[in-house]
Amino acid sequence: MMKKYIYLIMGLSLFITSCNPMDDIFEEIDAQENPIVGDAVYTLTDANYTESMAKGGLGLSFTSFNSIDDAKAKLPAFLSNKYPVWGQGSSALISYNLYIGNAFKLSNYNLKQADYTLSGSNLLGFKFDATPENYLGGIITSNISNPKEGDYAVAKYYQFTGSAYTVTPKVSLKENFDYGTTAGNLTGVSNSKWTAHSGSGSGPIGYAASSLAMTNYPSSNVGGSITMSSSGAEDVNSFLDTPITSGKVYASALVNLSDTGNGQYFFHLMTDGTFNYTARVGTKDNGSGKILFGLGASSFSNPTWGTTSYDLNTTYLLVSSYDIGTGTCNLYVLTTAAATEPLTPEATNDGFSGNVIDKIAIRQGSTPTATIDGIRVANTWSALMTNEVLPDVVIGDKNSKETFYKYSDGTWKIPSANFYSLTDEDFASMGLTSFGSSTSQDNYLSKFLGIKFPYAQEGDVLDVMYNYVSSSSGAQTRGNLYTFTNGVWVAYKSTISTTQQFGFESTGWVPDNTIKYEFVKADYDLIVSTFTGNAEYANAVANLKSFGNISTFNWTIAQFDAAVNVVLKKKFPGMAEGQKFSATIYIYDGKSRNAVFNYILKSGDYIRN
Repeated sequence: MMKKYIYLIMGLSLFITSCNPMDDIFEEIDAQENPIVGDAVYTLTDANYTESMAKGGLGLSFTSFNSIDDAKAKLPAFLSNKYPVWGQGSSALISYNLYIGNAFKLSNYNLKQADYTLSGSNLLGFKFDATPENYLGGIITSNISNPKEGDYAVAKYYQFTGSAYTVTPKVSLKENFDYGTTAGNLTGVSNSKWTAHSGSGSGPIGYAASSLAMTNYPSSNVGGSITMSSSGAEDVNSFLDTPITSGKVYASALVNLSDTGNGQYFFHLMTDGTFNYTARVGTKDNGSGKILFGLGASSFSNPTWGTTSYDLNTTYLLVSSYDIGTGTCNLYVLTTAAATEPLTPEATNDGFSGNVIDKIAIRQGSTPTATIDGIRVANTWSALMTNEVLPDVVIGDKNSKETFYKYSDGTWKIPSANFYSLTDEDFASMGLTSFGSSTSQDNYLSKFLGIKFPYAQEGDVLDVMYNYVSSSSGAQTRGNLYTFTNGVWVAYKSTISTTQQFGFESTGWVPDNTIKYEFVKADYDLIVSTFTGNAEYANAVANLKSFGNISTFNWTIAQFDAAVNVVLKKKFPGMAEGQKFSATIYIYDGKSRNAVFNYILKSGDYIRN
């Protein structure tokens, strides 16, 4: 019975001694169920951005956030998955990639027919004598919406180098040698569609029932073919259905050679009743048993020989052309049909202009032994390569050009300073033709600009434009701002690394600007020196001085908060309204221990949060 009284007295004693001015501060702390509190400093990886939310990732398409608000909205769920057992009082400082936009916007604009019409051109390009800059500013203004100061636009356009015109594609001869299944002489089996103009009946050109083939060529593997020999003497020709009197003439044929002959021409265009032979195609041995194809325009006394070696007993598609206006002839050698005329011919030769073309001819005499099939003559390349009806095409040489404009003071102007656009020669100096995914500009431009501008001064800026070829978007013009910093040209970064702090409040993670700070001896000394001499704080200061901690038996709540304000304002001056602090303070509440107190800055004072 005596033991029970002793326990009762001890319980009353504990109740009486536990009463102190700061009980209210600790009621909430004591009521918590001892949550797991953690502090994390974490940098997001590429996988964190792109992995699905089900796998603990953010489920984004890119490895950056588009805005700070975007990060604040998405990161709490990520933190809940990453730290599932952490609770109230936990914090996480997350480093992440933030897209802040490009230094300037660059718009690529390709002129349309309506734009060229403004200059009086009814073709897809400015006339050769037009001044594009007289029109481009207005065209850009009409087609680039909502520009901002400092934006760029590149106008991409064509300009003809001389006169140009439209033509309706038309095939003037389509010869598939479809003359039955019996071999013979060409002039006989064709019923005189082909006639001899030299060496009639002597070593005649023959007809075979078999044909030649070429992928995507419309006169492939149709009817028979013709055969010719280096020992033959007969030369033959056939009229076009319609003579071609202007523009360009294109002639194509499938050719398979078993020998090269002695360097003579065997295929050419012809004007009726004259010896105006044009675009003479010939062959010779390259010195090692392979074929070189050559071209003479008005004669074959000084032909242009190609540099590519071709194989015997192989079918090639030969295409020759004659520009009636200039006299220039070109030769192309193809292994598969091409929908558009290649940029570079195998051979080019110049001759007389003005010939009317109304015949195609085959010549023998020291010429190759060959099979020829699928001859076509037309006024455009496109008509050679299809049997379909084609829309009108423009004939005329034109150059691709571009002019840059900068939006400044409310108008588009050609930039005159702090601007540079890389040229083809610049790319060639780097061993490139453009930048791309495997040849990033980041690996080249800083060094290139250092060489190009050796006298750059600290802080100089340069808007740099360059060609970029993307597998998804094709060829385009891109640009960036470069600043000369510490002796190096540094590119503006559209994506930066930044941080965001989060805190765990109540039931989840929320964006938080809380600064965690643990008081040190100098802070307690500051409190003592600040309140020494203040009678209201005499007991509190004396206790702190003696024991080095803040006793909950000696400091009131108001005094405690005043001491915290002294330290935070001294240590962290200039904090913005709403700044939060989580302060770890050494206290005595029956035992000496560290305790955490949360504050927020409102109207110039830190108040309990």
